Amino acid sequence: MQRSLLKGARFRLGRLRRRTAISLVLLAVVALAAASLLPYRQFRDQGKSIDRKKQVYIELQDRREELTSQLARARDKKVVERQAREQMSLVTPGDEIFRVVVPPNIINLPPGWHLPGVSHLVAGDS
Repeated sequence: MQRSLLKGARFRLGRLRRRTAISLVLLAVVALAAASLLPYRQFRDQGKSIDRKKQVYIELQDRREELTSQLARARDKKVVERQAREQMSLVTPGDEIFRVVVPPNIINLPPGWHLPGVSHLVAGDS
């Protein structure tokens, strides 16, 4: 009698239902595996991002050192004077100024040149 009760109490699945149940379990396992790999991918991407930020930081530190050395050089009066002479053609009292006069037909400034006095300075036109 107990045997017949146990047989009736067992949960029986048909072949189609068994396959469906196995498919659902496998699908759940795959979904769980995919969900567990997502944080790993984010962790890996964060590591790459940190490496890029470190590289940018190193480049900015190098640029800062370069600008600091330029600032130190700019505070030197001899360097400032040399730069002013080279870049702005400035002269000090007592310096001799030489002007090279070029024939006007050699200078071909584009029409609408924004510095009209240049041709006068270079060619010596009056």
